[in-house]
Amino acid sequence: MTSLIAAVEAGGTKFRAAVMTPELGLVDEVRVPTTEPNETLGAVEAFFARYDSVVALGIASFGPLLVDHSSPMYGSIASTPKPGWAGAPLLSRLRDTLGVPTDIQTDVEAAAVAEASHGAGLGHTRVAYVTVGTGIGAAIAIDGVPFRGRDHTELGHIPVKRISDDEFAGLCPFHNDCLEGMAAGPAIAERWNADPETLSGRDDVWDLEAAYLAQLVRTFTYGFAPDIVIFGGGVGTRPDMADRIRAAVATDNAGYAVSGSPLVATAGLGEDAGLIGAAMMAQRLAG
Repeated sequence: MTSLIAAVEAGGTKFRAAVMTPELGLVDEVRVPTTEPNETLGAVEAFFARYDSVVALGIASFGPLLVDHSSPMYGSIASTPKPGWAGAPLLSRLRDTLGVPTDIQTDVEAAAVAEASHGAGLGHTRVAYVTVGTGIGAAIAIDGVPFRGRDHTELGHIPVKRISDDEFAGLCPFHNDCLEGMAAGPAIAERWNADPETLSGRDDVWDLEAAYLAQLVRTFTYGFAPDIVIFGGGVGTRPDMADRIRAAVATDNAGYAVSGSPLVATAGLGEDAGLIGAAMMAQRLAG
C-alpha cells in the first residue's frame, strides 16, 4: 500500500484538510467551516479516517499559536477573540487521533516556507511572506525554516507612522492604529466607506495602502534583511499592489539599506501556499 501524507490548513473561516502523495500530489481534499472546535476538528478527523495509509501530518494554523516546544500546550491556539478556540489543542488532538508524527506552524510561516520552495521565493534563502486580507500576518523563512523566538512573530501589529492627512483612527481592537488596524481589509473598507473590491480605479486608496505596507518592508529590511518580501492575501495579490509597494519602499527607506532593499513580489501559490507548507511539514516527518 502506498504511503500518504496529510495536511491541514486551519483558517478562521474554514479548515482545509488534504491527503497527498509524498511528492505533494493531491489525492483528496475537504473544506470544513470553522465553527466550534469539536465540530470542526471532528469533521477533519472523519475525513482522515477514510485513509489508513497516512504516515505523517502537517498543520498550518491561524494564530495566535503556542509554538514553544517546551510548553505542554505546544500546538494549541493561544488567547483569541474567536469564540471557543482559545486553548484548542490542534496539534495534540489531531496527532492522537491519527496516531502519526505531527507538527505545526502558523499559516503565514507555512506559506513562507512553501513560497520559498515552490513559489515566488524560489532561488532565495531568506524569504519573507505577508498576507493582507481580513488581518495582516507576516513571517520569514531562512533556509526553509521559520524564524521564531519564544513565540512566532506578530508583525501585523507593529506601530506605523501615520501618513500625512490620514485621520483614520484605526481598527485594531488592541492597538487601534498599528499596521493591521490601518491597512487590513476591514480598515480599507471602514476608511473609505466602501467594499475594497469596488475601489479598483482609486490610486489614492492603493497608494495609501502601499505606503503603510512599505513600512513593514522597512522593518523586514532592517530587522531580518530578507532577499525578497512576498505579498499574499486578497489585498496583497491585487495586480498592481507589488509595484505600488515597491515604489513606496523606495521613498520610505530613504536610500538607506546596506545591500539595497529586498525584492517585492506577489505570491506565486495563491491560496494554496498554507496547505502546501503544511504538506511539506508532513513530507519532512515522513522522511
